[in-house]
Amino acid sequence: MVDANKPNVLFHFLHHAHHQRVNEEWNARGIGDVGAPMLLLGLYNSEKENRVLSQRELAKVMQRSPATVAVSLRNLEEKGYVTRSADEGDQRRNLVRLTDKGRSAVEMGTQAFEAVEEQLLAGFSEEEKEQLTGFFVRMLKNLGVQEGEEPPPPPGRAMGHPPHHHRHRHGCAGKESDRQ
Repeated sequence: MVDANKPNVLFHFLHHAHHQRVNEEWNARGIGDVGAPMLLLGLYNSEKENRVLSQRELAKVMQRSPATVAVSLRNLEEKGYVTRSADEGDQRRNLVRLTDKGRSAVEMGTQAFEAVEEQLLAGFSEEEKEQLTGFFVRMLKNLGVQEGEEPPPPPGRAMGHPPHHHRHRHGCAGKESDRQ
């Protein structure tokens, strides 16, 4: 029998409730079809730095295989979020750029995360928020993540965060749940 009050179990359920709410917010904003939001965010951030990434560079930045990134980019390109073009200096390199639709999706996605965070932390004082952040940082360190290091995207997904709608069985929950 699983003790529902153990931190690990509560964290699991919090994680999935958060994922579900973010999916709802993304869908409400009309961006529920973005299959690789972290990839869009990586492009958005490189664009802010006035850099255009090649497909291979993007794979390296995202800590994903070039093949995985290629599949994700094909999907994003078909939906009008990115464009790919050959580098004029090296025809073997594909340069990836956000479209206006892609930039808008990143901005709306950011708004969605902020709305969910506001809901999640409603009623928390600033001191409690700082304390909670400290706990998360300590937990990440306990799991081997160094300060300033971003963990790689979750395994088994192409840069994945919402709004994927994969289903799988969770051993401890014993029911079908949205995968995150």
